[in-house]
Parts: sequence; structure tokens; C-alpha cells
Amino acid sequence: MQPLQDQIALVTGGSSGIGAGVALCLAQAGAKMVVNYSSSAEAAEDVVDQIKEKGGDAIALQTNVMLETVQNFV
Repeated sequence: MQPLQDQIALVTGGSSGIGAGVALCLAQAGAKMVVNYSSSAEAAEDVVDQIKEKGGDAIALQTNVMLETVQNFV
């Protein structure tokens, strides 16, 4: 059993660099992924495709997570 099976993870900046690496690792551990991006839809979709190619579940979501936006969430 995968340790994060049936869990959902959102990774901000998940379309590149460390964020993409974290998204791929969490997906490998079984999490359903939300790959957040602010401007690069193509890069985010590439990460989603990589996750799905390995049997994972993922979507890309464009969101600006500036402090003011996050405060409105809470």
C-alpha cells in the first residue's frame, strides 16, 4: 500500500523546479495531485502528464497564492 493513498496534495509552484519534484514524489507515494501554477500552463501539464504516465492522478490548477489571496481562504 502506498503511504499517501486516498490523500489529496496541492503543491504550489508545482510546474517547475523543486515544486515539480515534490509533486512527482507525492504522486509516487499515492497522493492525488493538484499541480498549482501561476503562469506556465504547459509546464504544469507536463508534470501532470508525467504523473499520469506512472499511473497517478493529477490536475493542473492556475492560482496566484499571494499572501492576500491565502488570507481570504482562511
